[in-house]
Amino acid sequence: MNKVDYTNIYNNLIILTRNKKLYSKITKTDTFSDRLIVLLFHFAFILKVYKNKESKKNLQNLYDIFFKQ
Repeated sequence: MNKVDYTNIYNNLIILTRNKKLYSKITKTDTFSDRLIVLLFHFAFILKVYKNKESKKNLQNLYDIFFKQ
């Protein structure tokens, strides 16, 4: 994976996190902390899926770019 792929993963996670229907089923409020928890939860699944498919260096780069954004 290259830097563009990492950015696409980040952007897709942000789009998923902004889905209003997601929060209507979980909580009645749509706060920053709720969005952050959902974003990190999705990111954890991405890391778990790619754990055996990618090298540790690539996963570290994904992590670094994700938190720099």
